Amino acid sequence: MPGNSEATNTLYVLDTNTISQIFRSYYQDTFLGFWTRFDELIRSERAISVRAVRRELENDSRVDIRGSVEHLRHLNREFFGEPKDQEQVLVREMLHDPSLSSANNRWAERARGNREDADPFIIAKARAHEELFARAVVVTQESKNNPANIPEVCQRFGIPCIDLKEMMAVLGWQF
Repeated sequence: MPGNSEATNTLYVLDTNTISQIFRSYYQDTFLGFWTRFDELIRSERAISVRAVRRELENDSRVDIRGSVEHLRHLNREFFGEPKDQEQVLVREMLHDPSLSSANNRWAERARGNREDADPFIIAKARAHEELFARAVVVTQESKNNPANIPEVCQRFGIPCIDLKEMMAVLGWQF
């Protein structure tokens, strides 16, 4: 599977929980093969995230998770991208879509608490980047059986959504 054109032409948009799982579970001094491949994915700009994910990571109580921000930014200064105009339009569309009411309620609740929810920005980033890559995929650890979670919202918009294990399989990573 390594080198297949689908995996090569895919942009992976990483959710907070995926990055947290990587930094919490794949110890850098133990999983050297994983980190070689993961770091290259970041350097090559084939895996990115959004500003709101950076903020969520920086607010995490665990030092190793907060440290992930600097590691990722060292590999790619633009890893945590600012939302572009097209992405902001897509986020507004999602926030005003009545069929996404349970997701919107959670997103709106966070906004009322003066916190930006990363979910709509992750989804918008993937939708906006479909034009630049053969395929853009959201990578999240969220359950697929909740209408307010990323996988269900992605499905509504026709955006592929996988978890970390599935991403590693698509990329042909074996350790």
